[in-house]
Amino acid sequence: MFPVLVYAGLLVLLILGLVLLPMHRQIAADPDPVIQAILGAQLLRIELWLAPLLVLSGCLAGIVALVHSRRVAGPIHRLREGLVKLAVGAPEPVVFRKRDEFRELEAPFAGVVSRMEDLTRSKLKMLRFLRHNLEGISQRVETQHISSVELRESLDVLMRDVDGELKKLQLKS
Repeated sequence: MFPVLVYAGLLVLLILGLVLLPMHRQIAADPDPVIQAILGAQLLRIELWLAPLLVLSGCLAGIVALVHSRRVAGPIHRLREGLVKLAVGAPEPVVFRKRDEFRELEAPFAGVVSRMEDLTRSKLKMLRFLRHNLEGISQRVETQHISSVELRESLDVLMRDVDGELKKLQLKS
């Protein structure tokens, strides 16, 4: 609302300083009282029409500013909410309205969400894989009483499998 008030204030000052005051001086400088009365009446009519037109233009400027601010503020709010959800681990793509600003950010944000979901799935898959293999080694240690050499071999196999999974993840990124 502040820009509209600044606009209206500047417009009033410019009209008063550049149009109305010089016209009042010219009317007052004219020696003929009849011409002064006619010009004064015309100037009064201009002043009477000017005030409502200024109010109307200020209202229109306010409406335009409000509509434009919604086109900017709405997408910023949606992006912020999307980033908050992304930060807490519940990513969702952001969808903008047809006439919103920043629509060009919709596709990159959806790409980030998709990438985060892929990384989360692959990490979960790797953790399940590790848990399964560690449970197998633990059961073998408990039931078969394997030697430290066999345990070391099993752990080496597990480490090679983990390294292979890590290489797969690095190739995807």
